[in-house]
Amino acid sequence: MVSSRLRSWPVVVVACGVVLAAIGILGLQLAPHPQVAGRPAPAQIISPEAFPSPSIVPVPSPAHSSSPAVRVVVREIGIDLPVVAGDGVNVPLYKAAIYPGMAVPGAGGRSMLYAHARSGMFGPLLVRGAIGQHVDVTRADGSVLHYVVTEFYPRWPVNQLKWLQPTDHEELILLTCTTYNANDPRVVAVATPVSG
Repeated sequence: MVSSRLRSWPVVVVACGVVLAAIGILGLQLAPHPQVAGRPAPAQIISPEAFPSPSIVPVPSPAHSSSPAVRVVVREIGIDLPVVAGDGVNVPLYKAAIYPGMAVPGAGGRSMLYAHARSGMFGPLLVRGAIGQHVDVTRADGSVLHYVVTEFYPRWPVNQLKWLQPTDHEELILLTCTTYNANDPRVVAVATPVSG
């Protein structure tokens, strides 16, 4: 006759398996790079591999604003982030970064803000970005710059560096990734100024 302790072992093993599976699922949900609309968010927006040669680094715009951007908002899709200076490689959490070497918003040239393609960051661009959406950039002096998205590219090739080149007119680029892979396309929203 099998003792009651031996008969309870299968129950204990099954219970442990269920607990471990639940911990594994919970661990996936709490991973530092959650999925956005079925696609993983990027570990970084612009990788060093995307810019292998110093000759393709953008030339700084001659115009610079004395009041840098401090916040970016795209109300139609729920983007509302503080803005910080970026290095073009690392992407801060829950912030948008100004791409280095380019004009700052309001300086009269091309500026770029980049952020993770994650919920609470630029993730909404990945799934709901579109032409006609309004972008507001608040500057340190409290003034607000108004833009509207005039071009939208959901899969811009990573090796096409047009958006890093300076322009002679005001233009704001919002950029995020489509996957974790540094060689996969980017999401690019091009916004131009509009009056208040």
